[in-house]
Amino acid sequence: MSYDFYYWLIMGVAFVVTNALGVGLMWRTQKLFLSFGASSALDLLIFAAAAFWWASLFTGFARTFGLVGFVIAFVNIEVLLLFALFIMKKKST
Repeated sequence: MSYDFYYWLIMGVAFVVTNALGVGLMWRTQKLFLSFGASSALDLLIFAAAAFWWASLFTGFARTFGLVGFVIAFVNIEVLLLFALFIMKKKST
């Protein structure tokens, strides 16, 4: 398997695991900040480890392009999760 496969696999796993944790906590506790904080911490941990891994493999443009992709994926996941949690909070009240 190529590094590209692992790159996209990390993004997919981060999306699924982070959202599952956030939605699961929100469903159970109905606390928006707890759910968002815990899932954000997990997402940050996943992407920080992935960024160190990627930076150790490549140099130059490939390193920069990969790291920027991880940052964009992190922000997108957090925004989508926040919207989902906010909608769940609104529906519960």
